[in-house]
Amino acid sequence: MNDTNSPENPKLNRDERISLLAYQIWEEEGRPDGRDEVHWYLACQMVDAEDDAETEPLPEWLNRQEQAPAPATAEVQPLKKKSAA
Repeated sequence: MNDTNSPENPKLNRDERISLLAYQIWEEEGRPDGRDEVHWYLACQMVDAEDDAETEPLPEWLNRQEQAPAPATAEVQPLKKKSAA
């Protein structure tokens, strides 16, 4: 959902994204009184994490273009019936 009132909207500046996200957190917690700073802090952390995830390069091990090894094959021999003793 990427409408104009969504924190994920790339057209919003950082403070607008934080404000919308803090509001969503406040609503999800049942609109409690006196927790506005906590909600703002949480929203800041979430927006910063989103921004970092978009700008950080992938670790080297994720950038490798290696092919998976071919699956091992084994010959399957039919079981021999045991003779009655």
